[in-house]
Amino acid sequence: MRKIIALFLCFVFSFLCVSCGSQKAEEIVPDYFSEIDGDIDLDGKNFVFAVVADYFFEGEDNTLSYINNTEFADLAAERLRDVSKKHNCTFEFKTVNRAGEAAYLDVASGTYSIDIIQEESYWLVSYIPMGIFVDLTTLDNMDVTNEAKWGNRNLLASTMWNGAVYGVVPAQHPLRTQNSVSGVIAINEDYVNMLNTTDPRDYFENGEWTWDTFTKVLTEYELTSLGGEKIYAFASDESRFARSVAFSNGDRYFTYNDDGTFNLGLYSPTTLDALNQFYDWLNGPTSENILIMEGLPALVDGLAVLGNVEAFEVLANTDSIAYHLNNFGVIPYPSGPDADPGWYQNYCESTDFTICIPITAPDPEATAVVLDAIYEPFEGYETSEDIIDYLHSNYFLDRRDAEFFHSLSDADHTYFFPTMDGIFGIWNSFLVSKPSEALEKEENIQYTVAEKQLVSRAKTIADVYLD
Repeated sequence: MRKIIALFLCFVFSFLCVSCGSQKAEEIVPDYFSEIDGDIDLDGKNFVFAVVADYFFEGEDNTLSYINNTEFADLAAERLRDVSKKHNCTFEFKTVNRAGEAAYLDVASGTYSIDIIQEESYWLVSYIPMGIFVDLTTLDNMDVTNEAKWGNRNLLASTMWNGAVYGVVPAQHPLRTQNSVSGVIAINEDYVNMLNTTDPRDYFENGEWTWDTFTKVLTEYELTSLGGEKIYAFASDESRFARSVAFSNGDRYFTYNDDGTFNLGLYSPTTLDALNQFYDWLNGPTSENILIMEGLPALVDGLAVLGNVEAFEVLANTDSIAYHLNNFGVIPYPSGPDADPGWYQNYCESTDFTICIPITAPDPEATAVVLDAIYEPFEGYETSEDIIDYLHSNYFLDRRDAEFFHSLSDADHTYFFPTMDGIFGIWNSFLVSKPSEALEKEENIQYTVAEKQLVSRAKTIADVYLD
């Protein structure tokens, strides 16, 4: 349903943008750059943040998206006070249903009501090509190529278009990049202990977390609940299972070449081998130990030892695993025989906490100044080790889980996977057809979507980050 709404909005807003923009171009486009000198005094300016309170955090009672009355919310409140005092400005936060839509309506009407939006990028991709946000690469007071601060290029891909980067993520604030990653396996460690068998974390740590090992796990992890009900070795819906396995054999989803051509990894021999392995797991002898159900509810209800999850389902809110299981672990999907040891790929369909500046904001350079100051690391959490220590102390009993979770969004492991234009049809095709047949049937739409959604973004990465 979310996809249908987004596509409808894309059509309606594209039409409106063309008609309104052509009539009011003189009114819409502000003077982007005012002169700012020295240690900046912003003369009491009020900066308006339009934010959403969505599934990746709990409701409207938050500060910089951290739930109030928590350590990070207190640090965020202190940071806002410090920045307000240093730069002589104030901040106003208003919760909106969809922040991208709110920014678009400002642009379409030629009015100003928002300086900054924060939104899940899924709801921004329809607007990104319209140019309703400031190209952040043009700002003197924000360096988008500082990936440690503003998120790595693969996480930001959904906000890019034609050489411009329209959105960033507060990467130096704890748990603001990992949240967006999909394709993770969570473990009920109490069940593993009851089985008295090798922990999947040990396999991963020792370089033995392979397809063969996963097959062994699917075969041997057999338990029965106290009520006599079967506890499955693994739980996932079929679509997420297939997507997570697809690039476990050493290939990448999308590769942009220096000559402007691209390779779509779905159509490589190594990916076909991976999809054939998925098909065998789902339809062969191991199928009886796979529960076709979303991993989070299966783990929470005690129905499976392992379960496919998205990262936000691990820690993000009171529905997540951390609030239901005391002893749990996290690992990547196992690697295939053509992959290097330790290879894994996680996909990012949408980047949570994406920050953009609408072009109707009167002074984007001043906005960049305050954003740069607000999203410096919190005191006590300046390094990765500080955040890993926090994760270990508050969520994970085993430090290995904290280290892996923290690494989830690293650029080497994360790739952008577009969610628009019917691209997901192929994953359901694998349920009724052999992978080679499904790939052939879907080839035209897969290449069309890649051409439309990925080439411009990949070229932007090459131009902005690699030149």
